[in-house]
Amino acid sequence: MTCKISNETDPNKAFFFPDLDELNADRKPPEETRILALSVKPYPDTKRVRVILEMTPFLTRPHLDLVILDPSEKECAVASIIEPMTWKQEFTVYLRTEKQAGKYKLYMRLFYPPPDEEDPKFFRLDIPVEDTDRREVEFELPEKEE
Repeated sequence: MTCKISNETDPNKAFFFPDLDELNADRKPPEETRILALSVKPYPDTKRVRVILEMTPFLTRPHLDLVILDPSEKECAVASIIEPMTWKQEFTVYLRTEKQAGKYKLYMRLFYPPPDEEDPKFFRLDIPVEDTDRREVEFELPEKEE
């Protein structure tokens, strides 16, 4: 014997997602997905930064690449985020180089890799991909607290 619960009386949906239909109506397809806000907050130890990212609500989860360059234009951090679950992200990135005076640059790119022709469930990451969106933010590290 099976029991079906209709969506209207499902207590989980009503409690956890009261406006789910409203949220889903605003989700955008890949070609319309964009980076809405990108900011950086350095930690007082000057070895880490918090990256705060907000994207357009999406139907298909994108891929993100992040690169941070130090003031001498050398790469000091790299990260890839594959198919984030939510469109608002906050994460900590560790800087691999010693602190330098001047402006650091964070580059973020949002993209969708093409599906593999043989198996559409897989993505090809070994071929060049056009960006859907790209952002850049400059920041400086604070004086180190002892």
